Amino acid sequence: MKITFIYPDIIGSASYRGSFYLGIGILSASLKQNGFDTSLIHITKTIDKDDFVKRVKKEQAQLYAFSSTTLMFGFTREWCGWIKESAVDAPVLLGGVHPTLYPQEALDSSEADFVCVGEGEEALVDLCRQLDSGGRVDSIANIWAKARGRIFKNDPRPLVTDLDKLPFADRTIFNYSYLTESREGTAFFMASRGCPYNCPYCCNHKLRLVYPNKDSWVRFRSVDNLIGEIKEVKAKNPFLKSVAFYDDILALRKDWFREFTKAYQQQINLPFRCNMRVELLAEEENLKMLKSAGCYRVIVGLESGNERLRKKILKRKMSNDIFVKAGMLCKKYGIELATYNMLGLPGEKPVDLLDTLKLNARALTDFNYASIFYPFAGTELYELCRSQNILTGSKVTDYVEDTVLNFSRLNKQRILFVRNYFKGLVGFYKAAYRLRPAVGSLAIKIFEKAVFSRIGCWVLCPLANLIFKSARENKSLSKINGLLKSYKQRRKALYIKKFLTNKKTGYEEKIRA
Repeated sequence: MKITFIYPDIIGSASYRGSFYLGIGILSASLKQNGFDTSLIHITKTIDKDDFVKRVKKEQAQLYAFSSTTLMFGFTREWCGWIKESAVDAPVLLGGVHPTLYPQEALDSSEADFVCVGEGEEALVDLCRQLDSGGRVDSIANIWAKARGRIFKNDPRPLVTDLDKLPFADRTIFNYSYLTESREGTAFFMASRGCPYNCPYCCNHKLRLVYPNKDSWVRFRSVDNLIGEIKEVKAKNPFLKSVAFYDDILALRKDWFREFTKAYQQQINLPFRCNMRVELLAEEENLKMLKSAGCYRVIVGLESGNERLRKKILKRKMSNDIFVKAGMLCKKYGIELATYNMLGLPGEKPVDLLDTLKLNARALTDFNYASIFYPFAGTELYELCRSQNILTGSKVTDYVEDTVLNFSRLNKQRILFVRNYFKGLVGFYKAAYRLRPAVGSLAIKIFEKAVFSRIGCWVLCPLANLIFKSARENKSLSKINGLLKSYKQRRKALYIKKFLTNKKTGYEEKIRA
């Protein structure tokens, strides 16, 4: 039996080649381990019906399985309908975060035959066994099924508590060397599943409630298991120059993290980046371990530089000072500090946007990921937006193109401008802070008056936003930008690797150049 995964992975950049998705990789490996064949239709650009149906029919699969986020579900729903309209004689399954959180909506609004609620490794294997043998498909744990004219809603099975039992992700199902991160010499891994925090803008807390053993939500692989996978991927992919860990908080468990950093340094010795909570990054012991293992960049969720918004709306109690402290420690140890930032939050004022830029500058951040807030249904912030009647009902397909909240036209242009030019604006404040106080303050005052005045928002911001959008969607410019990014990433990885090998003084400065 053959299962074809369909993965919508579409953003607005013309240079985007798609990313490796560990979820599909592990599902594919689990199926192959049990004797099934798998393939993947990885869609990174909008596609018309004829091309899509042609690709589906070419696979000749006995099951088509979508993995979808909320932002991609519009594509998933439409493509599912195209499969049914084309008379392809195979059932369709929906999985991923969105169908897990909203299984009834997923079935009601699409032509799908099944929805997988929760982790799918065991459930998908069980479903395929029943389909392959002609058995009953209406009583499989985790699976909601349309059968015999009704919907069968089966309870979810417990979380997989021993992650070492899962096979290593199947990367061959992707055009692996072609992917955006692969062309930069980077491979993605995850050491854990689950996050213990309950941020009101994240669906994490709602996902946890799906499972009967929700207290086991946070789980870590053994260090040996993780190192074993990295070794295998490294051996099979000679282009690999660095590693990225996508865990929410890699250093969450200190004993595990101490064991991991020692093993990674001894057995892998490739530069890596990871996500952390800023409170953990402000502990110097963690910086020492990161440095010794070869970490070149740590990413933390700053989200908003305004303490009122961050504490009251985002329920993140950390102070501005702890971000500055973390930044200073990263500088001390020669590790890049990157931040996740959210713009367009409910209750956000223009001055709050400036606070976010300023805190990034004060913390001496090296890299910034800026996105526009999207309220996911069922989260605390979604309910806040709904109660304040500020939801427009509009849809977006990535986190950078627009806001779905009811901001005025001027505020929307400000939000887009800051998002589009975030890195450069942070750089301006860094430069201003290095000037003499009187000169720096004057430069900041002139800049803020020019850009955030009414005339600036009516004229300068829309023009700048139009230029950014055009450049992002231009294939030639995006290709050039992609090549430059790839070159810079490889060059940086080479410098870091030399530093790891030679321990030669002065490499931190070269890396930051």
